Amino acid sequence: MGTVTTSEDHLLLSIDQFSESTGDYYLLFRCQSGIIHFSQNTKEVFDLFPQGESRCTLEQWRSIVTAVDLPKLKKLYEELLRGSRTCYTVNYRVRNRLGQTVWINSRGKCFLDASGRPDYVLGRLSVQSSPDRPDGAYHHAALRQELEQLRRAAREGFLLIMGVDNLRSINLKHGREFGDAVVRSLAEGIVDTVGNVEQIFHINGDSFAVVLPGAAADDVVCYFRSIQDKLRGQCTISGGSVPLLDYQVPESSVLIQYAESSLEAAKASGKNRLCFFSPEDYEKKLTALELREDLETAVRRGFAGFSLCYQPQVRSESFDLFGAEALLRFESARRGTVPPGEFIPILEESGLIYQVGLWVLQCALEQCRIWRAQFPSFHISVNMSYMQLYRAEIETDVLRILKASGLPGDALTIEVTESMQLQDYQHLNTIFSAWKQEGIGISVDDFGTGYSSLSWLKELTVDEIKIDRCFVSGVQNSAYNLRLISNMIELADSCHIRVCCEGVETPEELLALERLHPTLYQGSLFATPSVPDSFAHHYRSRQDLLRLSNAGQAAQYGQGTLEDASYFSPEKAELESALLDATEDILSLCDMQTHEIYYLNQAGQRLYGLRDYRGQKCYKVFRGMDTPCAFCPNEHLRQDSFYVWEDHNDYCGRHFLLKDKLLLLKGKKLRMEVAVDITKREYISQTTRERLEFAQTVAGYVEALARQTDYRHAVDQVLKSVGEFYRADRAYLFEPSPLHPGHWDNTFEWCDHQVLPQREHLQNVPPNALERWMRLFEQQRSILIYNLEPLQKTSPLEWQTLHQQGIQRLIAVPLLDNSQVIGFIGVDNPRRSIHDDSQARVLASFLVTRFRLEKAQQ
Repeated sequence: MGTVTTSEDHLLLSIDQFSESTGDYYLLFRCQSGIIHFSQNTKEVFDLFPQGESRCTLEQWRSIVTAVDLPKLKKLYEELLRGSRTCYTVNYRVRNRLGQTVWINSRGKCFLDASGRPDYVLGRLSVQSSPDRPDGAYHHAALRQELEQLRRAAREGFLLIMGVDNLRSINLKHGREFGDAVVRSLAEGIVDTVGNVEQIFHINGDSFAVVLPGAAADDVVCYFRSIQDKLRGQCTISGGSVPLLDYQVPESSVLIQYAESSLEAAKASGKNRLCFFSPEDYEKKLTALELREDLETAVRRGFAGFSLCYQPQVRSESFDLFGAEALLRFESARRGTVPPGEFIPILEESGLIYQVGLWVLQCALEQCRIWRAQFPSFHISVNMSYMQLYRAEIETDVLRILKASGLPGDALTIEVTESMQLQDYQHLNTIFSAWKQEGIGISVDDFGTGYSSLSWLKELTVDEIKIDRCFVSGVQNSAYNLRLISNMIELADSCHIRVCCEGVETPEELLALERLHPTLYQGSLFATPSVPDSFAHHYRSRQDLLRLSNAGQAAQYGQGTLEDASYFSPEKAELESALLDATEDILSLCDMQTHEIYYLNQAGQRLYGLRDYRGQKCYKVFRGMDTPCAFCPNEHLRQDSFYVWEDHNDYCGRHFLLKDKLLLLKGKKLRMEVAVDITKREYISQTTRERLEFAQTVAGYVEALARQTDYRHAVDQVLKSVGEFYRADRAYLFEPSPLHPGHWDNTFEWCDHQVLPQREHLQNVPPNALERWMRLFEQQRSILIYNLEPLQKTSPLEWQTLHQQGIQRLIAVPLLDNSQVIGFIGVDNPRRSIHDDSQARVLASFLVTRFRLEKAQQ
């Protein structure tokens, strides 16, 4: 192979010294002789060379390069030898003596001799036997090249792409190292099943492509199931596959797109499955992409193509117009009218829903302001996407638009869909609280169709539920749906929540629902969604609806009046007519002798959770008592004036202003009572309750900090209180190190049960580890970390410090004395109030006061 010169001896000695000190592998290629020399440690790697050899000719090296990668390597060395290229980075595969495929990554530089000709190439090697680590971009290029060769040769077969399901969740739950191991397991499972590593390509972080020439569809299924079995118990995988020759495509990259589209379809349809390419599904996807472009263009052009329709909502008692729901419509220049069920999901996926949603809110409020000139109490409902609710600025943006409209908050209801992830009560209640303080109502749309149970109504503070059309449709013929709606209304009434039945389309449905007494109706029976100009024309008048209702009731009872259906016949009909426009005050009529309830309006039925009050005793219904009330006001009642008194009703937990009067009707003495709820109407969200609880907890420790002579004991008590409040793993105090200026010591620490203390490992923390924290602390800002992973790239030293302690979430607040940071309190892995640093800040301010006291006494 030629004689090694003295200069070569020096170079070879140098690369061996480099390899010994770094552990890397090096090569030296002499351009004139065509010999490649490798560092001595390369001999032991994956049996690349015959035993004892550490050099070969360029032709010998090329002979073990795979056919797919050989043209690329030939071109590289031709350019190096011509001098047209000096630096390079290349990935390729070779076959070792055992027939195994080995991945080579090489980076190097060509050096010139005195005459300017290429003299030698010095390069560093990375050698791997697993197909799951090389550069993804290279693999796409190699995959395209391999597919092109098969297509030119008219080889039938399949391209199969497989990916790990829920890798992000796996990383969050078990750590990124575990997730990387899962990806490696998939690669190894593919190698074991397919056998030929040259057919396997790593195309992105969690997905691998396999080329299966000569395979049939059944073979692809067998391959996929075999790999599934190998990974069972560790993870699930999804797959997408496309035949190599069935579709006439201009280039191989289109086949890759087809397979990737099939993989996406498998994941979207439930994961852990294999989908073959469907031209129809792919066409739908392309159509969705075109629609997204149209939507983006419409938003850029000032929401051109978007419009609003309005559907009336009417009161069930009187059929008076309550308000309307604003419904978004879109007209595409390319496709014409697009159904909301098609374009709204794309708005959400693309993030455009936020801008469009604010435009809808602004337009709907403006229309409401116009209609209020005719209907002073007109009310507007606007839908809001879950994606909008999780934008940090949504709270203030809604309030800003409301203020600009000039309308009071109680003119607006925000509708959210129950199928959203509404279980994040804390986040949503924080937003809802701010809106409700301005009078804005919160409604849950499509109630009964989502994932949550009825119990969350008590956790998520809402004002209205809208029972979905799927329950209302044909309700007169379904005892099950009738009973289900009745239970929903009863639960809502017990929680003082308004109920709207939507999708009411026939008189028969209306008649069945009237027996259940919801608050509002909405549906095509009253009006179809229409543009503002034709809104009044489409809406049935109150008189038409009353006639419709009375006709339906007459048909049910076989009479032209309600006499046979009423509890006390004509009296009830007269009273219902007289009280048709009653307010939300509770109105009741009771027999003064028998104490039987003759009438109780809907407000009273909702408060006391009562549907059928016929024959019930007033003291039982209103007080939960078995005998008449000792303080019954009957003896004070007169016909010509009201008897006014106050009562705190422990049975229903309300405070009333009561107005009672004697009413003579058909020879009967009745007590007519109007109960005005004067309980302080204060909305207390979950977050507010937590703060109240915290305030009560802190009150005891304020005294401890002020009077406790043992300073250390006082600080321990404070940290314990904050740690228990946040339900955290640890709460701790850091102070400047007295021995190393600029460094920080963990001086106090509280740990939850079974949590390992970290204090002894957190002494003398260097300034660079807390550089970001100090910058924010000096601005009087807190550190709020909801997910540790993003810090791995942006602040690797901070990430490493926190990761080693098992921290995924964190709150840290500064202790400031005259704007100088004198310490900070930290809370690790809080399980509640994770978005709220105010509690920790309160304790920090108390500690600063105590620090000053300690300093004054020294």
